[in-house]
Amino acid sequence: MRIAAALIPFAVAFVLTTAGATSPSAGVQDNHPSLPAGEGREVMIRVCSKCHAPELAADQQFDEAGWKELVDQMASKGAEATEAEFDQIVHYLAAAFPATK
Repeated sequence: MRIAAALIPFAVAFVLTTAGATSPSAGVQDNHPSLPAGEGREVMIRVCSKCHAPELAADQQFDEAGWKELVDQMASKGAEATEAEFDQIVHYLAAAFPATK
């Protein structure tokens, strides 16, 4: 009986800790924190992650023409998206990872 009574504070702490993690207001975990927010981010993650980690883009810096060329190469290798989605990806990447001067 003493052991069970001694475990009550730990059980209460566990319930309080995990309850916050599963509540709707707890927020959604971002699995791609190196990718900044912006229009086209989710499309880029969905399309690009089929073949590689979308975070690879964070290591690149191109102007819009450079990103278009790279996205066109990915499309020629089998990336699947509509033309509008590819355009969104190019614009997102150009804004998120612009060429340095």
